[in-house]
Amino acid sequence: MPKIIAGKTEIECRLIIFDRNGTLVDQQHFLLNLAKARFQSLSKIVGVHVAELWEKAVGTDLKHGYVDHNGPLATAPQREEVLVAASVIYQCGRSWSEAKKMVQEAYDQADESLKPTYGCVLFEGVSDVLRKLKSNSLKLAIATTDSHKRTEESLKFLEVAQFFDAVIGADDVENPKPAPDLVLEACKQTGCKPSDAVVIGDSLSDMIMGKNAKVGKCIAVLTGFTPKEELQRVANVVIDSVTELKARVVWR
Repeated sequence: MPKIIAGKTEIECRLIIFDRNGTLVDQQHFLLNLAKARFQSLSKIVGVHVAELWEKAVGTDLKHGYVDHNGPLATAPQREEVLVAASVIYQCGRSWSEAKKMVQEAYDQADESLKPTYGCVLFEGVSDVLRKLKSNSLKLAIATTDSHKRTEESLKFLEVAQFFDAVIGADDVENPKPAPDLVLEACKQTGCKPSDAVVIGDSLSDMIMGKNAKVGKCIAVLTGFTPKEELQRVANVVIDSVTELKARVVWR
């Protein structure tokens, strides 16, 4: 069985399940670009005033380049964020069904304007790490709160899609993070047991998701926005970034 080394810890595993944003992709860059696109689309459909109320509701301040990384934009799957946005439009006098329709239209337009990367930028060195891991017979998967389609298309444009055996988005499962559904689906699609998998992510929800799925180990990275002290309370291992895995895949 392949073995990875994270920090000073050696871990045997068959499958590595990565979070995307904050782990492989610059989360701040992605979220700000996504928020700007959605704000512009909402402004055209429901007006700037309503779009400004939407900013506050989802946890962002575009004027100051701020995103609440515990807020709906950063943590909720799109199906939940749509309800938050629709509530804002509903409170401004639209019917509930009309509000949901307007939000979905705005979000679809935003996605179209962001193609093909959807605002995603890989952290430096990520592509090389994925190539090295894959060359040592490890299976790789993505488990993200983003949608399957958007995730898959962005990975293709970033030229790393070929490294992944499975891409699991929030719309592929019933329950999002920190429920174990994303991990269990990744294991199902790759034919691996959870005990033979590791989860690598930047947030507490990633670590708890892995624990709930009973994976072999949970590895936290510090490229997101969760303090090291918080991650250490949940993760088995904490490293600075996925680049610490580079050239550290060996065979027993």
